[in-house]
Amino acid sequence: MDYMQILNEIKTKSDHEAKLLADAYGINLSVKEIHALRPLLDEISFHWLFTGIPESFIAKVKFAVGEKKGEELFRQYLDMI
Repeated sequence: MDYMQILNEIKTKSDHEAKLLADAYGINLSVKEIHALRPLLDEISFHWLFTGIPESFIAKVKFAVGEKKGEELFRQYLDMI
């Protein structure tokens, strides 16, 4: 799965379309969570594949969707790469 492609598609789709796309890839997000995460998409860097995701970004995601959901999303991300 091309994670960067998914993120770019989510940026251009409506919240409802983004939810359908996330569901298709097995990523369980509500429309409310997508809306909360959308502003963070512009901060994501391809370099993180090599350097790791900064703790400051992880904290922002957890703030947006909650501690448990944030951990779940990062676990899914690590399983994908």
